[in-house]
Formats: sequence, C-alpha cells, structure tokens
Amino acid sequence: MAQTKSEATRERVIQGAMRALERHGVTATTTRKIATECGVPLATLHYHFESKSALLLAVLDALNDEATAALRAAQRESVDLAAAIAQMLRAMWRFAERTRDLQVVQYELTLYALREDAAWLAEQQYESYLRVWREILLATARRTGELDAPGCAALARFILAGMDGLILQELARPSKARSRKGVDALIRATQGYAAALRQPETAAAAE
Repeated sequence: MAQTKSEATRERVIQGAMRALERHGVTATTTRKIATECGVPLATLHYHFESKSALLLAVLDALNDEATAALRAAQRESVDLAAAIAQMLRAMWRFAERTRDLQVVQYELTLYALREDAAWLAEQQYESYLRVWREILLATARRTGELDAPGCAALARFILAGMDGLILQELARPSKARSRKGVDALIRATQGYAAALRQPETAAAAE
C-alpha cells in the first residue's frame, strides 16, 4: 500500500531524527536540528510530533522494527534447534556490527524512555526482540520436536542477556575478533542450555 503524503513526511522526520541522533546524541539533538537534517520546516515537524519526547519514542519504535526485520530477512529453515540458534545469533551480530552508531542511539533512547516515565516503551523494545526470537526458535523446535514454547521463551531471554552484554562490550572497547569469539561462545552456551532444557522432557518421555 502506497504511503500518503503525511505518512511519507512522518517517516522522513523519523529517518532525519535517526541521522541527527547518530551525529549529536540524545541530549544535544534538538527538534530544530532534526528539522534541518530532514529538510522540513520546524512547524511541520511539530505537526507530526508534539514534542521531542514523542519523536524520540517514535525513533526507538522504528529502530526496533528495523532490527526485527533484519533478523526475519536472514531467517531460513534449520535442520535442528542447534543450527537455528547458530544462524539466528550470527545474523543478529552481523546486524549489530553494521549498525554500530544506531546501537549507541538505541541504548541512549532506552534510558531516555525510562527517565521520561515511558518504561512501557523500553519494555516493548525488548519484548519485540524476544517475540521474534521465540517465533524463530519455536518454528524449528515444533518441527523437530526438540523443545516446547516455554523452553523457547527461556532460550530467547538467555540470548537477550548474552547479546546485550556482547554489544555493550564492543561499544565500550571495540574488537571484532574478540566479539566474534564471544558470539561463538554464546552460541555454544545457548545450545548447551537448550540441551539442558530438553532433558526433563526426555526423561519424562522415557518413563
């Protein structure tokens, strides 16, 4: 479906805000700088977003959509859960590597949302990741019979904790070689956790 002119302008403002945030950071980015970045009058920006906070929350939402879309685009059928875990984590890391500046913006915006009494959006941000990871894991687990839905949800949360740690370390002290080794270690740890989650089911089936 084609965008209306109003929708296209709104999207243009959000994309301009992303560029301004990458360049200046959350604190130094003003609505005037964003309007200049996206080439619209300040009044037009405020027509679509009543405040800087409203615009920044829309940017955070757009970043969530971009990350989940990249992960879905890399998704393909895996032979088993171990392979699905490896595929998903490597796809996530490739996205993180090519969007380093946006990763910084995203963490800044998460903290901004919490400070602006919009914890619901920070929660939504992480839930959007968890949801798509659960779906990918469950698609394989159901086909192979390896794990149930609660097990896949636990795996998704384990991955989230590990991936957040790796991204923050890479942002603080960049080293692609070290981080890729970390991703490999997280893959093995997640595969081991998946095997441990399967053990109670296996034992129950054998009784």
